[in-house]
Amino acid sequence: MAEKIGEYEFEMKNNSFSKEADGTFVANVDFEGTAGDYGPGFGTLRVPLKEPGAKSGVCTWTGQAFPPGVPWVTGAGDGTWEQVEDLNRWILVFPVFEISDGSRVRREDVLDLETRMLKGKMYDAS
Repeated sequence: MAEKIGEYEFEMKNNSFSKEADGTFVANVDFEGTAGDYGPGFGTLRVPLKEPGAKSGVCTWTGQAFPPGVPWVTGAGDGTWEQVEDLNRWILVFPVFEISDGSRVRREDVLDLETRMLKGKMYDAS
């Protein structure tokens, strides 16, 4: 595996929901916290839930962070989520997360729905 280049921790702040034309229920979850060396950050996790009771699926993250000495950066990536058996906890993986400074990272997250915390690690994906 690639070298770990950082860790981050975000707190869930808001949830909103919508329904697409094909009937897919979509959860949008807003977070704020610290994105490792990228500094304070904000992000939105978008999770389309195609069937009730699903235990895995796809997701997207978009966000913005404020590294020291830099006005700001944005980042986005497509990933997957999977529920940890019998727990209100999800494992999220973003194989390639592209940051506006040109860097690319792999993200591995744990979202604990009980504590409303998302914690993760970043690895070099260039």
